[in-house]
Amino acid sequence: MRGSSVHDGVKGSLCSPALPERRIPPERNGLSVPGQFSSTLRRLRSQRGLSLRQFAQIVHYSPGWLSRIERGQAAPTLALARSCDDALSAEGELLKLARLEAQSQLRPAQLPSAVAGFVGRTHALGELDAAIAKAEHTGTALTVAIDGPPGAGKSALTIQWAHRVAGRFPGGVLFADLQGHSHHGRPAEPLQVLEDFLAALGTESVPDELEARSALFRTVVSDRHVLVVLDNAIDSQQVKPLLVGSASCAVLVTSRRRLTGLGITAGARRLSLAPMGPHESIELLRGVIGEKRVDAEEDVARAVALRCAHLPLALRITAERLATHPRWPLSHVADELSGKDRLDVLVDRDNDDLAVRKVFDLSYEALDGETARMFRLLGLYPGPPISAAAAAALTGHSLALTRDLLDGLIGVHLVEETGLDRYWMHDLLREYAADRAAAEESYAERLAAARRLTSWYTLSVDAANMALTPQREVPPLDPPPAGVTPLTFTSDTAAEEARAWLDEEAKDSAVPMGRLAARYRLPGAWHIPGRLWNWLLMRKPWSMWISSHTIGLEAATTYGGPGDQAWVEMNLAEAYRQSGHYDRAQQHVTQALTLRRRIGDRQGQAWCLDALGFIAADRKDTPLAHSYFSRALDTFRQTGDAHGEAVARCSLAEADGLLGNMTASQAGFKEGLALHRRMGDLVGEGMFWDRRAHLHQQQGDLVQAVQCLRRSAECHSRGGNDWGQAAAHDLRAQLFGKLSRWEEARQACERAWKLYDQLGDPRAAWLRDRLAERPQSGEPSVTDSLRA
Repeated sequence: MRGSSVHDGVKGSLCSPALPERRIPPERNGLSVPGQFSSTLRRLRSQRGLSLRQFAQIVHYSPGWLSRIERGQAAPTLALARSCDDALSAEGELLKLARLEAQSQLRPAQLPSAVAGFVGRTHALGELDAAIAKAEHTGTALTVAIDGPPGAGKSALTIQWAHRVAGRFPGGVLFADLQGHSHHGRPAEPLQVLEDFLAALGTESVPDELEARSALFRTVVSDRHVLVVLDNAIDSQQVKPLLVGSASCAVLVTSRRRLTGLGITAGARRLSLAPMGPHESIELLRGVIGEKRVDAEEDVARAVALRCAHLPLALRITAERLATHPRWPLSHVADELSGKDRLDVLVDRDNDDLAVRKVFDLSYEALDGETARMFRLLGLYPGPPISAAAAAALTGHSLALTRDLLDGLIGVHLVEETGLDRYWMHDLLREYAADRAAAEESYAERLAAARRLTSWYTLSVDAANMALTPQREVPPLDPPPAGVTPLTFTSDTAAEEARAWLDEEAKDSAVPMGRLAARYRLPGAWHIPGRLWNWLLMRKPWSMWISSHTIGLEAATTYGGPGDQAWVEMNLAEAYRQSGHYDRAQQHVTQALTLRRRIGDRQGQAWCLDALGFIAADRKDTPLAHSYFSRALDTFRQTGDAHGEAVARCSLAEADGLLGNMTASQAGFKEGLALHRRMGDLVGEGMFWDRRAHLHQQQGDLVQAVQCLRRSAECHSRGGNDWGQAAAHDLRAQLFGKLSRWEEARQACERAWKLYDQLGDPRAAWLRDRLAERPQSGEPSVTDSLRA
């Protein structure tokens, strides 16, 4: 970002400054060394028995300024030296020393030492290099505000870069810790910082007022090349009096707060630091504990970096502990960091101010009451990024107020914004927030927050589930608590909106949300995975499907009812069946059937019989499958479940065909298709064509099977079932291969691969490899795999 003004006629530039006249160091020419004037002045004044206050009245300079001169903290001007020389009858000695020191005066060089073994941050350093290059090219003042979360290494980066470019500033480098977030004392006053800067620059008389002092500072540096580093600022107001307007100077500011005001008023360029990347984290560990130890346990090193949330402070503390204990395996520290008290592990034993928890404390304790509560309650949310709507449910606030509070947390980097209305905090901050919630919120308050969030999530998932497949009946849920507004999907594009929301929200959140509900013994533990049923059938994320229902089953068994347990048993059984684990699937269905018989749930029993029929069909036991499907169909008709009737009717028709009952099969398929179309069930119709294709394939009519699969893919595509569409194209490719229709096989295989790849299905990699192979003969390479 360009500076706020262009300064014409300034000699030199940031990249090619006008270098000062080279001088021979005084200690080498025997004339004087820095500090001789101050020690001589102090000696002569003491010999005459004058106190500083008495002497100040004689020479007409303030006692404070004279004290700085005598301590070597400020350079004497010739006017001051002449007055002191006359007052003390020094016969020109003080004037001579002042002249020699003026000739040999060193430029301010106040930077602290750079961090040894600094690694990473290549992109940020490049941005700073680009900023200074642009400033010197355009002739504008350079101000850069570097912000980031606590422990991200803002000061280390800034000091590292300042050392790299210090040679471009022959006027010197000024540094001040503004103590915006400090364990010791209050934030530094700009008035005092300016006095220190002016003293370092050799200014003799300093005004008392802030504005006058700030103006004098800008004047003094206007014709010099000076770099000003302001570390740990509390806000823009603290920094503004310390800024310079000269194009020959540059100012670097670090803060945990996003200093947007500096961008508006001073044209400051802003640079935000995030935690380090995985590769940078490993390089930091290598630099401190050595390549050999990291290479010997590289996987463990990656786990250590992850458990440190890739936060430089946490990584550095961990690396120094390992360096102190060279016989420790990295796995020892990895185990420590996997526990609930890892924040207490991340502390430097030599300096307890260097503790991740204490660093977080400084940011948290500066928050106002409502913003702090927002932060605490976010610690209860166990998932990945949270939406503003979910956060509003968590707190019970309106969406507008919630966004304002989240913006406040973003401003101090306790929360990061990952997208429109999407917010995230890394694991260490989430654990810290949870600790604060446990300490400052009562159990009743935490339970109420968990109930609001899980209710919002359950009802939103339920609404999305119904938008995907409205013909599937599910029992209604209880209304939400006061102040909770779940999502609704009622527009003309409700199904597409619901599917997009579930794709973004459910895949990573369902399991942790189930854990949260189970922790507080809430029914959301089984309702959340259960209400995802339609989406699960379309997307088939096997691991999440099984994990979420395993949590739900344990909760339903512990504190739910038999109907709740049966529902989860059935859903879990289908996951195991579709992933090929037939024995486990049958165990869960059998348990569900027992429970539903106990409570007299006939509709539920029909679905259990249908599921047993699918398991028998997968095991090639067609007579048993036919029996189950027939019983399920009768029960669905008796209970008036049209959707269940359509599913069972098509399944029974396929079984009739496999058993040679073609007249019954044709009639059953016709009736089943009519039922699906009457309900507008495109996904169900797609499954109908899948069954027709399977029957044709078993009967050896591959051409008809391919035609049915084409219609299946079309229905699944229109119904938004990408997995069903991919499976249809996958089977089409195999059948085309058997028909020696190689180009069509390749095209179908490519379509299946792209869909599986979008879904993250492992079959995508297998199909991609087959497509990538070059043919050895006239046949495309994909055909060998398709024949298999």
